Amino acid sequence: MRILLVEDEPMFRKGLAKMIGGLGTGWEVCGEAENGEEAEQLVEQLRPDLIITDIRMPLMDGLELLKRVKASHPDVAVIVITGYQDFQYAQSALRSGALDLLVKPCSKQDICLVLDKAEAVVAEKLEQRRREQREQSRRKENALRELFLRLPCRPDVAAALEREIAGSKLILLRIADYFPVHKQYLKKDMPLLQFAVLNIIGELAEVYGTSGDLLIIETGRFALFAQHMDSRHEQLLRTAIAESVLSFLGLRVESQEAVTVSTLNQLPDLYEELFGVRSSGEKEGGASSPEGAREGLPLPDGTASRIRQQMISAQLTSLIRNGETEGVKSCLEQLTGEVCGSRRDEWKMEALSLAFALHETARRHLEAEYEPRSVTARIGLLHECGGLPELREWLAEETGRFLAALSEWQQKYGGSSIAAAVRYMEEHYAEQLTLTDVALQAHLSSAYFSHLFKKETGRSFVTFLIELRMEKAKQLLANTGLNVTEVAGSVGYDLPNYFAKLFKQFSGLTPKEYRKRHQM
Repeated sequence: MRILLVEDEPMFRKGLAKMIGGLGTGWEVCGEAENGEEAEQLVEQLRPDLIITDIRMPLMDGLELLKRVKASHPDVAVIVITGYQDFQYAQSALRSGALDLLVKPCSKQDICLVLDKAEAVVAEKLEQRRREQREQSRRKENALRELFLRLPCRPDVAAALEREIAGSKLILLRIADYFPVHKQYLKKDMPLLQFAVLNIIGELAEVYGTSGDLLIIETGRFALFAQHMDSRHEQLLRTAIAESVLSFLGLRVESQEAVTVSTLNQLPDLYEELFGVRSSGEKEGGASSPEGAREGLPLPDGTASRIRQQMISAQLTSLIRNGETEGVKSCLEQLTGEVCGSRRDEWKMEALSLAFALHETARRHLEAEYEPRSVTARIGLLHECGGLPELREWLAEETGRFLAALSEWQQKYGGSSIAAAVRYMEEHYAEQLTLTDVALQAHLSSAYFSHLFKKETGRSFVTFLIELRMEKAKQLLANTGLNVTEVAGSVGYDLPNYFAKLFKQFSGLTPKEYRKRHQM
C-alpha cells in the first residue's frame, strides 16, 4: 500500500520516510511533497492509499489539502501531523475526515499504530470496492443474458443498460464444434475451453483498440459489445479471433457481421436470427447448434474470473511501479498457493485465469509483445496436467516467464534513465519541475521513477531537487550581485522567505550570512 508524505521540513520528511521504510510493513512511500499544492497534483498522478500531511505549510496547508482530497478522492485515508500548539486546530481535521492525528515528535510506536489503523481501513475499503465491482458486473452480465434469451429482466436494470449499450456494435460469435476429430476433447473440457475462448476474444479486442462488454450467452455462444470500432477494424478483429482460436485450440469460430444496437429490444431477435435458433432452443433452417448449448451445462463464471484477472494485474502493476521485485515474487507465490489450494475441479480454470492475468500485465506494463500463440499453445499442456505436481510445474513455468520479462524490463530502464533525468533536472532546475515532468523524460511511470530515483541517488526526487537548487543558489550568492529575491527566482522559488528557510536548513546559514562569508 502506498503513502504520500507531505511536509515542508525536508529533514523531518526524510526521517519519517526512512522510519516508515524500515518498519517492514506493507506500506511504501510512493511520493513526497513540500506543500499541499504540490501534493494535490501528486495525488492525481500517484493515487496513494494514504496521505500523511503536516498541518502548517506554505501555499496550501494540510487542512485545505485534506478537504480537497476528501472531496475528489474520498477513499484516500489522511493522517494529519500536528504540534501540541496546533492541537485545537487539528480537531477540525478530524471533523473534516482525517483518519487520525500524529503529534510531533513522532515515535516509531506512534507511526506503527496509525499505519496499522490505516491498513485496516484501506483494506476494508478495497475489499468493499471489489465486492461491489463483482456484483455490478454479474448483474450486468446476467441482465444481458436474460435479454438475449427473452427471460424476465428488471425494468430499472434494462433502462440503465439501454443508456450504456445504445450505439455500440454487437458481434455475435459461436463455437461451431467443440469436438473436432483432430482433438480429443471431452464434454468436461468445455468450460475450460470456453473460458480460453472468452479470454482470447477479450485480449484481441483490446489489441485492436476495442473496449466494451463481453459475455457468454449460452454454451459456445458469445456476445461482444464493441465501442469505437470502424468496419475495417471489425473485420480484422473477427478474422484474428477465428484464426487464433482455430490455430491454438483447434476450434472453429463463426461470427456475424457487427450490428449497431439502437435498442435492447433488438437483442433477442438478432440472436435468434443470426444463430438460427428460436427462444425454445429449436434449430431453424438447419443451422447447427453446438452440443450442450441448451443442456444446462455449467457456464464458466467469465465475469468473476476476468475481474479476478484485473485485480491480479492491478496488484502486480502496483508492485512493479514501486520497484518491489521481492514483493512481486511473494505475490506470485501466494497466487500459486491459492490456485493449488482451490477445489480440484477448479484447478485448471484458476490456473488459466492466473496465466492470462500475467500475460496481460506483461503486455501492458512490461512492453512484452502480444503472443497469443505462446499463451494458448500452453493451454494444451495445462489440459494434460493430471494432478497437483504437474499443475505446480505448469504454474512455475508461467510465473518464471513473467519474472524473466520483469527482469528484462528493469534492466532496460535502470541507471541510464536516472542519469538522463538528473541531466534534465540540472538543465531545468529553475522551472516548476514536478516528479511527473521528469519521469516522462525518463519514459517511466511516476511511481516507479520515484522508487528508482531514490535507489540510484540515495535521495528522494524532492530532496535532490532542493539540494540542486541550493547549490546553484550558493554559486549565485558567492559570485553575483543578485539580491535574495532575485536569487530565489533564479533557482525556481517564487517566495523569497520560503527559499531563505530552505537555504538555512541545508547550509546552516541565511542567504545573507552565506554571501558575507563566501563572496569574493
